[in-house]
Amino acid sequence: MADVNLQLKTLGAVWVGWDLYIDRSEAVEPALNELRAIGYTVESLREDEHRHEEGTTVEQMEKGGWSLWYCRLTDIRRGKCSTCQAYISEQGIRSQGHTCENCGAITYLEIQDGSLVRFNFVGEEGYFPSELQMKAYYWDADQSDLYLYPDFPEQRGGWGVLHGDKTQEYLAKHQDKWERVERDGNTYLKVRYVKSSWTKDHEGVSTIDVRDISNHYWGHKIVRLWEGKEYSEWDTKFPVPESISVLEAWHWAPLHPSPTLHEKIIHAAGMVSDQGYYYQDGRAAFYAVHWERMRVFVEHFTALDINEWDRARFRHDGPGAIADIARFCSPSAQVANRPNFGNSIVAHGKALEGNKLTDQELNAAADGLRDPHRPRFD
Repeated sequence: MADVNLQLKTLGAVWVGWDLYIDRSEAVEPALNELRAIGYTVESLREDEHRHEEGTTVEQMEKGGWSLWYCRLTDIRRGKCSTCQAYISEQGIRSQGHTCENCGAITYLEIQDGSLVRFNFVGEEGYFPSELQMKAYYWDADQSDLYLYPDFPEQRGGWGVLHGDKTQEYLAKHQDKWERVERDGNTYLKVRYVKSSWTKDHEGVSTIDVRDISNHYWGHKIVRLWEGKEYSEWDTKFPVPESISVLEAWHWAPLHPSPTLHEKIIHAAGMVSDQGYYYQDGRAAFYAVHWERMRVFVEHFTALDINEWDRARFRHDGPGAIADIARFCSPSAQVANRPNFGNSIVAHGKALEGNKLTDQELNAAADGLRDPHRPRFD
């Protein structure tokens, strides 16, 4: 089944997933004009500012198989007020205290009375700083003041959250970062909080780093409108892609067998070609949609025998599928299998649960300890 239910009349325009590959130069403008007629704006990535800043040449983009055109639908997303059901602008709709431009009802509260806020005070050192979880009363976002109930809820709130006497010790340690205040006839603990306090404009304002907030108020939803019909923000049945990358395949196709050809095929399916990225226990990672995308790519943009591809039997787990595809493409394939600390964590969890690990899982877990991006505690 095709990913995109959008058929173009231009010969030489082929869908692979949500990407449009064009296999001849004379087909580019007709295909782009068809997309414009549907409602897409078309941007030439040859003129992209980042390309100029990074020093990437147009030839590198063309020969490297980069997207050269970016098409997107504009003006299809709307907010929908839960109170009056009106379509409104989505601009700022998920900011604290935002109101509907039609009826004035509140569309969103990131923090409301009763929200649980998990945080640590700024300046805490260490990879896992101590944290508090407290119930919020009110957040005055304009003044950057967050009012918290002075007691501590019984919910654990996650690993690392302090309880009992330790909460008071932690408050005493950071007594310069909060104050007790009276508001609406009650006593609250007030801290300074600015969302996105890492930005230059807010630097030094917040006295807390928020880790998690639960119990938001939603007075709206985001919808997409197409041809008079409303679709939810994440509706997978939206009839056309919201954005399309267009590639000019004639610059590099057909691709001939090589030690890295499998990477091109796998990436075209939207998948990662590194074996270490995937679970190592044999569970499926490549599904029908991925095999369909790869088949289209192989048929149209490689010199491989599509009939041989159809007859081949590939495994569906991540490491197995990559190895089989690589072997199909070249007997001297170079398969990436980088250390991944995630495999060490998964293996450790399974061992604690008493599950037997395969040799592949054990080897990947040992390799994962060499992952340069793993957390450091020294």
